[in-house]
Amino acid sequence: MGMLSQREFKADKKKNFSEWYNTIIYAADLADVRYNVQGFIVHKPWSMFIIKKIYSLFEEALEKDGHKPVLFPLVIPEENFEKEKEHVEGFSPNVFWVTEAGGEKLKRKLALRPTSETAFYQLYSLWIQSRSDLPLKLYQSTNMFRFEAETNPFLRGREFLWIEAHDAFATEEESKEQVGKDLGIAKEILLQHLGLPVLIFKRPDWDKFPGAVETYACDCLLPDGKAFQVATTHLLGQNFSKPFDIKFVDEKGGKHFVFQTCFGPGIWRMVGALVSIHGDERGLVLPFSLSPVQAVIIPIPRKASGSEKLLTYCREMKKRLEKKFIVDLDDSEKTPGYKYNEWEMRGVPIRIEVGEKELKEKTLTLARRDTRERIGVKEGDAEERIKDTGNSIFQNLVENAERELKENIRSADSREELKKMVEKGGFVKLELCSLESEGKECADIIKYETGGGKVRGTLYGENQKPAGKCIICGKAAKAVAYVAKQY
Repeated sequence: MGMLSQREFKADKKKNFSEWYNTIIYAADLADVRYNVQGFIVHKPWSMFIIKKIYSLFEEALEKDGHKPVLFPLVIPEENFEKEKEHVEGFSPNVFWVTEAGGEKLKRKLALRPTSETAFYQLYSLWIQSRSDLPLKLYQSTNMFRFEAETNPFLRGREFLWIEAHDAFATEEESKEQVGKDLGIAKEILLQHLGLPVLIFKRPDWDKFPGAVETYACDCLLPDGKAFQVATTHLLGQNFSKPFDIKFVDEKGGKHFVFQTCFGPGIWRMVGALVSIHGDERGLVLPFSLSPVQAVIIPIPRKASGSEKLLTYCREMKKRLEKKFIVDLDDSEKTPGYKYNEWEMRGVPIRIEVGEKELKEKTLTLARRDTRERIGVKEGDAEERIKDTGNSIFQNLVENAERELKENIRSADSREELKKMVEKGGFVKLELCSLESEGKECADIIKYETGGGKVRGTLYGENQKPAGKCIICGKAAKAVAYVAKQY
């Protein structure tokens, strides 16, 4: 599947986000869905470069925090799942099971990992024996498999790319501190490297990760006004250490179950958010540090007789610039206009135009992908100006995304107002009787009356206190919650 030209790329992001998104994924050559297993995609080189960069950001941060990399088997035996009742009930409907090998039925079913708590913790019971074995902080960068009813590349898939960190501690206090560290890592990388602002929510009791004591999630807001979860961290308490018998012996000989956490940065989904939030009517718009090509040189010869001298200048410039940046030279036979459109579709942050004028004056013309502003620079200043322009582009992306998020957070004081605001899209702030199990009935009413608005939870770290009554049942409110439709 090749790229589409911008003449063929006619979808409007504001008016029809779904059409725009599904067009741009293929127009920018990020994925191919023609692999003959439904719900599984082929990741093309352009998207894989971005994915590898995001992986490296999280891996570096996790290792700095004391995590070490591992790789567990893809398959998980059925009996592992059955050790934690809530966990197996939560995931069973979406599990791919391996039941046959070599033409023979297996004696026990093996699951393709939908998540790996039950794989890790079977070994943790063997690896953790004494207080000196703690904390144990491991992570793996891998793929997951879930049988999703509906799929869409980088939004929801049956195979998706993921990092999961699984930690064990001697005390509950340490585990709670780790949750804060996980959320700090996620928020910093998402905003400072991907340019994606998020709201961090403590999920309601009825919407926790299966088996967790508490769940915290990072939500982006996509252009159609729907919330999009890109990372989670879970306080597991001793809900897994007890069934898996993960204990340590303290200094006095006493045996104790460990306290655990797990952290899941959704690498795959972050690509979907990156495409959706920064992209425009001309294609992708990529942050400078994440782009597979940071600057592309486009020669613009006026006549064939002078083209070789111009190309030589461009090749020398590429050789010089690629010492500091990822640079490509498009010396194909395509017209300059076609090249502009093609590289804009791919989201390359900076286009370097070199024509007869630039050759004569020893200058370059930089064209920004975000604003399409063209900047003339002296040849000797090229590196500094490219760096500054890349930083400026990223800052502009962040400011635009933060403004869009802020403008789509509203408050509702009545059911009718809530219904109208959820229909408009974005996050709607309201007061609710409870985010524990007794509040689920009100949350279900909200979802029904708003046509899918879901209680996302309370804002992490904000300590917002309710002052009135629940918007649904009229009881004294115990929580300031947020509602949004979701992917």
